[in-house]
Amino acid sequence: MLKHGYKLSGHCRGCSVHRDIDLAAYPPDRNYVGARFKCRTCAGPVEITLSQVETGNSDVLPGLEKWRER
Repeated sequence: MLKHGYKLSGHCRGCSVHRDIDLAAYPPDRNYVGARFKCRTCAGPVEITLSQVETGNSDVLPGLEKWRER
């Protein structure tokens, strides 16, 4: 996901904590579909959001360019 310009962030509804998930801390071949995360503060379930990493300019990230060609 990092290689293609995406990040994951999590929000705990139980304690309102919002954090980015450090994808570099996980194995690169990990499957995130259906993955569950727990809040480090209250151990409640975390709602995950997938978003594109901001580049600071309007250039399309190379990974997204390839995806759009298909």
